[in-house]
Amino acid sequence: MLPRAAALAPGAGPGPGRRSPPPAGLEEEEPLRGRAMASGGAAAESVPRREEAAGPQAEAAEEPEEEPEGGSRRWGAQHAGARELAELYSPGKRLQEWISVILCFSLICFNFYNLLFYLRLEHMPSVIVGIFAGVITADFLSGLFHWGADTWGSVELPVVGKAFIRPFREHHIDPTAITRHDFIETNGDNCFMTLVPLANMAYKFVSFSPEALYETCPWECYVFALIIFITMTNQIHKWSHTYFGLPRWVIFLQDWHVILPRKHHRIHHVSPHETYFCITTGWLNYPLEKIRFWRCLENIIQGVTGEKPRADDMKWAQKIK
Repeated sequence: MLPRAAALAPGAGPGPGRRSPPPAGLEEEEPLRGRAMASGGAAAESVPRREEAAGPQAEAAEEPEEEPEGGSRRWGAQHAGARELAELYSPGKRLQEWISVILCFSLICFNFYNLLFYLRLEHMPSVIVGIFAGVITADFLSGLFHWGADTWGSVELPVVGKAFIRPFREHHIDPTAITRHDFIETNGDNCFMTLVPLANMAYKFVSFSPEALYETCPWECYVFALIIFITMTNQIHKWSHTYFGLPRWVIFLQDWHVILPRKHHRIHHVSPHETYFCITTGWLNYPLEKIRFWRCLENIIQGVTGEKPRADDMKWAQKIK
């Protein structure tokens, strides 16, 4: 999922050792929150009401999270787990992100130019449908990857643990860390994930006949829209945690729910982070919550493997030294 350009502006979050009060409607105890999502029915309907309850205060600052059992803070850069996870960001990881971003945006430019070359007016109805479908698909895939990385696995796993799971663990303990990440760190992993489909599209443009490319142009527009929104998902996610200094056009897109709104994403950051995983547009969060999609998947996996959902996430949250 999938988890950096300007520093957090002053006032975006409380300093070390200070906690700002949560907005009205989001003051819940962790056990109550967990059981409410498990019960379905009226509990599922409570999620949008909580979003409304966040009200204007959602525009003010990041919400501090609940404290887990034992009293250790679950929010902020000074949390012991957050500091340890941040230190795991290595020069090798930074190099991988730089290479991924450069290759990704080079291929995006090449493919976009070729799409425009083969695009015709008669393609437009199919292209519009394809772009919309690409956005929906990207939103679902962002939720699937986000849910998987939040819920399963461990930072100790070889290769993928420190490279891909670590940012998700850090983000739950210190949600505003992402606002201090530059463009490369914010988008490097998502750029890496889209390299193969981008390279495959570029290969088609240099090897297929013009007739074949003309016929497949609407499909390639769907794939391209999917790739673009996957690539930008973590940047959109970062904007949903940024409460000061956003460009007006970003705020406009958030307010009209074209991309993930800030208040909407706050629902996911109520411990234990078990709902509203889609972070591209967030359009699918309510329907997936309504049918208890993620809970059903978790029950199946736990029944087969015996693994407890979010066990590693809670382990890092409870670190005190």
